[in-house]
Amino acid sequence: MEIGGEFCFADMGRAPEGEASVADLLDGWSRLYPTALLSSGRSAYLNTWLNLLNTARGLDTVLLPSYLCYSILMPFRRMGVRIEHYRVDADLAVDWEDLERKAGGLGARAAVVIVNYFGFPESVDVVCAICRIKQTGARVVYDATHSLLNDCPWPAVADTFCVGRASGSVPAADVCIMSLRKALPVVDGAAVVWLDGAQPAPALSVARERVDSYFSSRALAMMMKASYVADGWGNSRDYLNLYEQAEAALDREFGANSGMSGVSRSIVRRLAVDRIRRSRRENYAELVKVLSEHGPSCAGLQLLFPELPDGVVPLGCPVVTDERDALQKYLAARGILTQVLWQSPPEVARGEFPESWGLSERILVLPCDQRYSSEHMAAVAGAVREWLCDVPPVGDSRV
Repeated sequence: MEIGGEFCFADMGRAPEGEASVADLLDGWSRLYPTALLSSGRSAYLNTWLNLLNTARGLDTVLLPSYLCYSILMPFRRMGVRIEHYRVDADLAVDWEDLERKAGGLGARAAVVIVNYFGFPESVDVVCAICRIKQTGARVVYDATHSLLNDCPWPAVADTFCVGRASGSVPAADVCIMSLRKALPVVDGAAVVWLDGAQPAPALSVARERVDSYFSSRALAMMMKASYVADGWGNSRDYLNLYEQAEAALDREFGANSGMSGVSRSIVRRLAVDRIRRSRRENYAELVKVLSEHGPSCAGLQLLFPELPDGVVPLGCPVVTDERDALQKYLAARGILTQVLWQSPPEVARGEFPESWGLSERILVLPCDQRYSSEHMAAVAGAVREWLCDVPPVGDSRV
């Protein structure tokens, strides 16, 4: 049995008649706001930046969080954009004072990117800071890849100037970007939602899908993994290599208007969104319950988000430990695949942002997605508890 890892075609299922699908979710946003479906998060960022350049005079800088995935940097590297960072603390809380100070210094020259972490909402202080930042003329881009399935993927402000999802609430950001493949079994796909009502430039309208080496490698990997997990055919190393090849190809090939494939558009129509939401919340709650009962913080393991707020659909269950690599290896030997989200890119100055670097060396994400049942979660939690009973010293190769 394998728990975790990349999605494959065996994970699709089919939305029962009458139940809302992920496609209905995307269609609902497009009825409210101009929405573009692109091939990847990298394409979405590139498309968004070029559209902002088309409307914002003097825009020359992007302000990014100190804790982020390297893929967010790639479109800005390609365009030669000036990149600055604001502080994210070791508990994934945005330092809103540092954010507001740096954004205020840049004003209309900046696009400010706020990244959601694992589906959990930002503090009221952060959302209020976003509103004040917009008053300086800066444009705010919200990355909702992790909060894609939340009741409301992006932060909103009500008349009381605080977070709210009540009718009439206004999105805090100007534009929202979300990659679909982190949470769903699609080959490709990302959405750009223009929350401020801006119309994308005609020259940047979404083109037809392009069957490139990224799409081909990832589609084949998903088929091979489906055969392996469903029927035991093949070798896991083969499809893992293909997933890696696909990622490398995407780094080379993403374009500003590459459209989401017809294959992925078909898949999202088969995914029952409410069932996915319910499964993720139940699985997360089960993991937190078992790990909290063990008192993990006393044994060298800490849950980053011990509470699950209403409306939140977690991407995964992030924990931190000084023995991260040993725990990851221990779980992998028992068929439980975890993720490191993320290794800090070298562009983020270690001396200026030690909290983010320290987190990147200690974080591990346990799987809790819709593929799994409470029995699977019991297996994950049980393996973690076994490890906690005898945490190996640093450098121990125990598996």
